[in-house]
Amino acid sequence: MAKKAYTLPPVQPNRAEHLLLNISVLAFYGMAIIITTNVISRWIGRPIVPDDILLVQELMVIVIIFPLSLVTASRLHISVDFFTEGAGEKGKTSLALLEHIIGFIFMFLLAFAAINGTSKSWSTQEYYPGVLDIPVWFGNLLFTIGIVFFLYRLIIMAIYDFRKLSRGVK
Repeated sequence: MAKKAYTLPPVQPNRAEHLLLNISVLAFYGMAIIITTNVISRWIGRPIVPDDILLVQELMVIVIIFPLSLVTASRLHISVDFFTEGAGEKGKTSLALLEHIIGFIFMFLLAFAAINGTSKSWSTQEYYPGVLDIPVWFGNLLFTIGIVFFLYRLIIMAIYDFRKLSRGVK
């Protein structure tokens, strides 16, 4: 008889993470509208969306980065569990804690760089060249917000898994 594999339970996402997901979905629809409108208008003969590539570039940051904290809370990251399939509850929780700690270290460095990049782009008041003059700091700020929420979620998940281990899982 096959032993049922243990999976780690998800953690309840908070309202801010749901809001970030909804903003991400709206940004995805906005990207789809911009791309569709631009393709049809180019087919007709004259593109009507100015700076379409820059707009899609900025929206793509939102689409990719904003849902990361909710995906982490739900434990829905793409993973290969070939080596951990036979591990028990304690082994999987220990590995999850290790992955949150390593992820925190990398995301902390990325958040530090993102905050520095945002402050530099704010102080220089740079704009992307184009018709709309999109400020550089705006995309950097959105990226920083997404990374900071992801960093926050990694801390919460590490605490959650550490508490579970300290209570003595099987």
